[in-house]
Amino acid sequence: MIISVEAPEASANIPDGVCIVAHSREAQRLMDEKRIAWGVQYEIARGVSCGWWSWQDVTSERLENLRGSNRDAVLKIPQVFPRPSKGGGMSQSDLQLWAELDREELAILERRSRGLGLPEQRGLGLQDDWEEAKDWYGGKIQQVARIEEAPGRLRLVLAPMEMRKSTRFARFLGSRRILQISIPSGLRVNRADELKEFLTTKFVLCGRVFVAFGSKEGKLFLMETKEDYERGPLAPGDDQRMSLEDFVAWHNPMAKNGKQAVSKWSTRFDLGLSISVPALFFERNNMFYIADEVVHKEFGRKALTHEIYTDGCGFMSGSALCAIGQRMGFPGRPTAVQGRISGAKGVWLLHPRIQDPNGPFKIWTRESQNKILLDYETLDPAHCIFDLVAPPRVIIPSRLSRLTVLNLAHNGIPTSVFEELMKETLFEQVRALTQWTHPRDMQILWATINRIGHVVASRVQQYALGASRALGISGRIREDHDDFPSDEPSDPLQDLLSMIGDSQFDDEEVVAMLAEIESAGAVPQRLRDPHSGTPLSIHGAVMDLLQAGFHPLKLPILYDKLKKITRDVIEDVINEFHISIPLSAEAFIVPDPYGVLEEGQIHFKSTKELKPPLNDLNPNILLGEVLVYRNPVRLPSDVQKVVTAVQHELLANYTDVVVFPTKGPCSLASKLAGGDYDGDVCVCVYDPRLVNAFVTPPLSTQAPDFLKTHFEDQGKIEQVHAVAAEISTMGSDRDARRKRLQGALLSDLSNPPVGAYSVFHENAVYTRGYDDPETQRIAHMFNTILDSRKSGLRVKEDVYRADKRVYDRGRPKCLPSKVDADPISTPYNRIVLRRPPTLPRFVLEVLQESGEDMRDKLLSSYDALRENAGLRDNDPDLLQPYAQAATLSDHPVFGPHLTIIKEHVRAHILQWQNAARESKPSSPSKARRAKARSSARSSAMSEKKRWRDLGQSFASGPQVPPDSPLVLLGSIEAIVASCAYTMNAKFAWSVAFQPLCKIKAARQGSIGMAGHFADSMAISSSAVRVFEQSRSGMS
Repeated sequence: MIISVEAPEASANIPDGVCIVAHSREAQRLMDEKRIAWGVQYEIARGVSCGWWSWQDVTSERLENLRGSNRDAVLKIPQVFPRPSKGGGMSQSDLQLWAELDREELAILERRSRGLGLPEQRGLGLQDDWEEAKDWYGGKIQQVARIEEAPGRLRLVLAPMEMRKSTRFARFLGSRRILQISIPSGLRVNRADELKEFLTTKFVLCGRVFVAFGSKEGKLFLMETKEDYERGPLAPGDDQRMSLEDFVAWHNPMAKNGKQAVSKWSTRFDLGLSISVPALFFERNNMFYIADEVVHKEFGRKALTHEIYTDGCGFMSGSALCAIGQRMGFPGRPTAVQGRISGAKGVWLLHPRIQDPNGPFKIWTRESQNKILLDYETLDPAHCIFDLVAPPRVIIPSRLSRLTVLNLAHNGIPTSVFEELMKETLFEQVRALTQWTHPRDMQILWATINRIGHVVASRVQQYALGASRALGISGRIREDHDDFPSDEPSDPLQDLLSMIGDSQFDDEEVVAMLAEIESAGAVPQRLRDPHSGTPLSIHGAVMDLLQAGFHPLKLPILYDKLKKITRDVIEDVINEFHISIPLSAEAFIVPDPYGVLEEGQIHFKSTKELKPPLNDLNPNILLGEVLVYRNPVRLPSDVQKVVTAVQHELLANYTDVVVFPTKGPCSLASKLAGGDYDGDVCVCVYDPRLVNAFVTPPLSTQAPDFLKTHFEDQGKIEQVHAVAAEISTMGSDRDARRKRLQGALLSDLSNPPVGAYSVFHENAVYTRGYDDPETQRIAHMFNTILDSRKSGLRVKEDVYRADKRVYDRGRPKCLPSKVDADPISTPYNRIVLRRPPTLPRFVLEVLQESGEDMRDKLLSSYDALRENAGLRDNDPDLLQPYAQAATLSDHPVFGPHLTIIKEHVRAHILQWQNAARESKPSSPSKARRAKARSSARSSAMSEKKRWRDLGQSFASGPQVPPDSPLVLLGSIEAIVASCAYTMNAKFAWSVAFQPLCKIKAARQGSIGMAGHFADSMAISSSAVRVFEQSRSGMS
């Protein structure tokens, strides 16, 4: 048994099957006696877990200073328990999080299930205001831990609490009752059995017992049970805790859901772990269950998935949709909403007849949507709340990826069409970044950088705290980087880290950054280096420089950063094949509610203009031939040409969704990479260059014995009813019952080889051709494995090993992979793919070569701009403050203080130069590769710390008296920054970014504005149009 004890003074004689995360019998007794708030207990335990202090340091005297609410007491911890080293993680500024935890605590004590977001009465809004929070609901806080590997054992280390999202489980149990664990991917593969044994133990945190109940997307979730460990009397609210068996019976009762594989049953816990917003409560008598529309209805025969026309889509009354729209602040009634309710998931579409905005709230759920059977006569109130995941959202235009290029090229699109589209995309993107001569060009450039970097949009999303997708301000991740669609919205923190490079930060800094993001009044993308004020993303830095009044042809650092952005934009197009399709759009797909569309017809009416209004009389409605597909496309028939997009009067109210017919031999959605209507997004392409040349391929289907040949026999997979029967024989042995139940719940810990088969398929396309039977077999393998969490299917080990031997190869440049991009981890003797001469030239290689020629020409033109301007780093506005002060260098009063400034700057320039020399990278030799792999991150962290310390040291000086007469000349900060710029401009920008921007802005005529106002503002599209007209002389 793997046991981890966090400190030598933790309780001795730990029982078998118990893992101590952080606990001391004596310290817990003191904390319970003094009614120390849970957030304080957690932070004290985290300090022990991280080794900052020991339980022996937790004395009665110290705890006396930490009594009170979370918001008041947690901020005192750094004074009561000083950290041994400086760093983030205590979240002192995050008052919002601790206030939210206090609200949840009070809601638990109130015993009215307020955290669920239940309505006070039937109508709009949630339970009124609660502790200064409007329309409040709970479950927004995450308690986070990570698994650390140690010789011979595993252990949990606590991380700071976060406030990023809300889920049904967190609202039902309470945020403090759930612990979220990040599992390193290598651990799932290399130590899978050990990991599962570890995770079926009881984890003790401050005398409370947590047990694992589910996993999702690389994270494991633990719940606090009603069992205690070395604790005295129950604290208020503890009587509301549940056992694991009771929780399972509430969410996914085994008695009613026993006729399925355990692997499939366990994935149904994903419904309660989805990020959502409680949007509307339905009375039980207004919740209806209806049958699906299918190809052929036969009594006693269950329709196959592809025969279900309405798979995943039910109905909702007009009044309910209006109420959700009003609750969420949408501009109008949504046509459909994606969400969860009771044991169902999917999309609910406007009812074809009951559309009155003032009637009772009603919902109709299809059989295909109902994933969990519950007792519908005695539904818990939590099961009657509609948890909103996303409203319909149209994205215009869409773009290609390497997978769609491969498919379209196979289906008749000439390479010249892709080259033309790539050229249009590149020249449009670069043109927008390199027009700098007109007086209003800097505003247009600022707006362009904002659009490319999603800067203001990302900032706004952070305010949503996990509700951004439900509010309709973000969508699911677009078709690639990994080509694996997800039901979850993108993680704002991860989006930010991917922009700035997450290797720059250690775990403590990441969570400290998150705390900064979500603290009251803080905006995430506004995060800057705390000392120089430099925005963490290059797009944010360029926007700051532009809005300060700098010009790219007059400031080298701005010119260079813009070149980097321009190069990145170009590389994204030519290496990832992100080629814009001018006439295209993306939206939810739904089945025809009236049955009026014929086979081969679709209906798509958008509130946005789908086509240029000057060229089309009906710019909001799609008419004519259209290509439709959903990502990722792997098979030739994953892209379909529909006969025609039509306009039908009965469907006039169904906007911002693509309506598919409910006629034909199978559902149209099923033809698109096995899609359905539970939230799938369809891409519609109506560009004649692509549509006219496309030849519809025959439908690609699996061989009759495909599943039997390649996947484990479903009959051999453990069934839920068998587990329930076994548990029933265990009597009152609670631990044995729990462990058996956990064995079923955690049956899906191993990573299915989705990524491997994604690579295998692309490699098969390269070496065999797109429609080769073996290539299609690998594509079917990918699609089946991608859906394996829902289906419970597991690929046979011998099949995987055989495919790996054939297709795990080094890839050409046009098919990049993470492994090939890492010179440290790529084996020297890896066999490289070869394309047979019998196949035509690979379309991606041709496109990439053409793109590289375009790139070279565009970057050459960019460099010519600099040569013509004679760019130098001697901005007179930045030189002026120090130049003015330097005239007084010999003055008996001013002179000594100026000398202090100059010496401070010179000393730090010397340190900066030394640090730059020491940080020059060196390429690891073959003999040093393994060592380089293990030490690369620590070396990067050490280097980062050196630069951070330098910036902090510069910002903390010089030691000029606060009453220095230099203040008569202006800001001391400005004089110091100007001095640094005068002596070494590159150094100055690295340590005094914001002071230099302030100097420039002041000289341009700046206005005072708080940061949180500035960071949520953008230049409107109408203003950009005016500026562009001004550029062309029209205004």
